[in-house]
This record gives sequence, structure tokens and C-alpha cells, in this order.
Amino acid sequence: MTDLAPQNPLETLLKSAMDGQVPVPAFMKAFLASDVVLLTGSLVTVDGSGFDPLLFAINSVMHVAVFTDEVRVGDYPQEAPHMIRMRMIEVLKRVPGGYGVVVNPGTSLGLELSWQGIQEILKDFA
Repeated sequence: MTDLAPQNPLETLLKSAMDGQVPVPAFMKAFLASDVVLLTGSLVTVDGSGFDPLLFAINSVMHVAVFTDEVRVGDYPQEAPHMIRMRMIEVLKRVPGGYGVVVNPGTSLGLELSWQGIQEILKDFA
């Protein structure tokens, strides 16, 4: 597991939320407004086609990988060599039904969002 100190304001806020120092709703509002990094297996065109996100199976459920900073991608570009940035709220709006999201996989500074959790977030914050 990769452990790095927070690399940007979003990661500092995430760490504070994980430590119980920031309320989850306050973190989530900032998180949804932030740009995140996604890895994709093919080039993405202007219209969004070609997006082939890095996926992880967690408890038999597929999760789209999202990174809060480029330093978090580790060796994953071998599997998905192209990097794009997207606002987190836009990521959640595009997650297919039944899929979750895993933030910073392989690190201690991360979280998992179930498909049901994503639906609740979109209902509450979108």
C-alpha cells in the first residue's frame, strides 16, 4: 500500500475527513467540485468516446478508479496508459449502473463508493 503525505488541498481535506476532523458533507461538497485523475485504456476524443476507464473488482463489484493526484496512479498506467482530468461530479454522473468508484486504490488515503452511495450523493449534491 502506498502511503504519501497529502499532495494537494483535496487530499488534505480527505485526510481530515478520514480522521473525523471535517464533517463528511463538507468534504463531499468540495470533493464533487474538484478535478480528479482517471486512467483510460484508449485515447478519449472531444465528444467523450473512447473512454475505457481503469476498473477494479471489489467484492465482485466493478469499481471505476479515480485518483486525487497524478502521483497516486503508481504503476497503473501500464494497464491504462492515458490520463484525463474530470470534475468528480461529472465522473459520478457517468458511472454505469451497478458500478462503484474506488478513490486512490492501493493507498491508505482513499475511499470506496458503492453504486447505491453514488445515487445518494447525486440526489443530495447534484
